[in-house]
Amino acid sequence: MAQILVTGASGFIGHHVARRLAAAGHRVIATGRDRSRLHMGNDAILVAPADLASDMLDTLMEGCDVVVHCAALSSPWGHAKDFQRANVIATERLLDAARRHRVHRVIHLSSPSIYFQFRDQYDLGETFTPPTRWITEYARSKWDAECRVRSAASRGMQALILRPRAVYGEGDRAILPRLQAVAARGWFPLVNGGRALIDVTHIDNLVALIEHCVDADVPADGRAYNVSNGVPVHVRTLLETLFAALAQPVRLVPLPRVPTLALATLSEQWARCRPGQPEPRLTRYGVGVLGYSQTLDIGRARRELAYQPQTDLAASLARYAEGWRTHGRT
Repeated sequence: MAQILVTGASGFIGHHVARRLAAAGHRVIATGRDRSRLHMGNDAILVAPADLASDMLDTLMEGCDVVVHCAALSSPWGHAKDFQRANVIATERLLDAARRHRVHRVIHLSSPSIYFQFRDQYDLGETFTPPTRWITEYARSKWDAECRVRSAASRGMQALILRPRAVYGEGDRAILPRLQAVAARGWFPLVNGGRALIDVTHIDNLVALIEHCVDADVPADGRAYNVSNGVPVHVRTLLETLFAALAQPVRLVPLPRVPTLALATLSEQWARCRPGQPEPRLTRYGVGVLGYSQTLDIGRARRELAYQPQTDLAASLARYAEGWRTHGRT
């Protein structure tokens, strides 16, 4: 069995990855910035709080065979320097430490947010040309981090990049809770009538793929792989299924895309004029991601990584809702 460093283990994805790999018999070191959330519920997992952008990483890396890099600052809003530090500089330092300690393989989690455009896009493959202007600093930083991983792979390090789309499931503290927060007022703005077709990824599908990639004979030359449930869903269907599972009465209010985007633009401009530039309630990215279709071609992951997503949307949202009712936003 391998010794594996899991970064971002204080977050949703990293926590699930660390527990799955430990259950499979691997020796797991779980690291994250938030010490208060590094409770794995498994004494076999070694917990080691660290800031990847500033702390010494050699102790974390000693004896490691594999690094699963889940850590990231993920938000549709924020300062460029914060994303650069958390997503690019931290990745650079992690790769440098992995090279010094002759780590066998690095599995890097990126994001399909790099593909985002204000237009419908279907069956997107992994080939990508970066835009001259990014819609979010998060997307820019994730692409820059990918470039660092590919550079390390070109110098001989085994590395692969996963781009999971909208990961959700039990313990989610980002995607589904954001939707619930918007709906808490009793209505939800349904951009473009909820007709947009999007992909989502259940956490079980992602962690199963990561477990497979730890020691399977898969391409590790820095190439990227799209990851999703493999069955696109209309935004309206997703929301109706979620709110039904939560028994949360919500009125879905259809809104046209263009005027809603204009309102989001004004909301962002106002936020930038306020002290601290707090995240506005309405952002262009938030409107766009629910208002425009974006589906992924996961054929490469199926062929090269033997990826076989199994999740049923309704059943997985029901499990999420049960966990939410039991534990809330923990």
